Amino acid sequence: MRPKDKSFMPGSPMASPHQAVALAEDPAVDNPLDQVIFLLGRAYYAYIGRLESVLAETGLDEQVRPGMGHILFALFEQDGRSIKEIASRTQLSCSTLTDMLARMERGGLIERSRDDEDGRVVRVRLTPLGRSIEPRCRLVVQKLGDLLQAGMGAAGVVRAKRSLQGLIETMRVEGQARRRSR
Repeated sequence: MRPKDKSFMPGSPMASPHQAVALAEDPAVDNPLDQVIFLLGRAYYAYIGRLESVLAETGLDEQVRPGMGHILFALFEQDGRSIKEIASRTQLSCSTLTDMLARMERGGLIERSRDDEDGRVVRVRLTPLGRSIEPRCRLVVQKLGDLLQAGMGAAGVVRAKRSLQGLIETMRVEGQARRRSR
């Protein structure tokens, strides 16, 4: 590896994932674009691009958009959840869910209705179309999981998962503290 060669910088088309990680951990590499916040952004956009490709490969691109997977899998796990239960299970805010649920309802994947016992609660249920795409949604998860496993190895995937869970928790705690201080 030649660290002074720009073609091997993280994010470069020629940098392998292992080279990018090694350089990102090198304290001599202090370029702001190599900071974790920018790497996280690039990882997100790379993920979205690959997800859209896999959705197209599986024929789901007409029904499912990035961001819907959290909700679909929460409903595959237990249909008829309340919006609050979905928010808790997916760790998404209710405001984020509101927009996504509206899109999913327009696309015929879900239906929302008031709870029979407590009219304040809105229940979300899969439609027959929503239920019918479950096997293909599971295939998408498998394909993306296999891609990560091939590129990072099993131990790397476990480390990434722990790191991302820690990052999510850090952001959640900071967000709660900020809201309380207002």
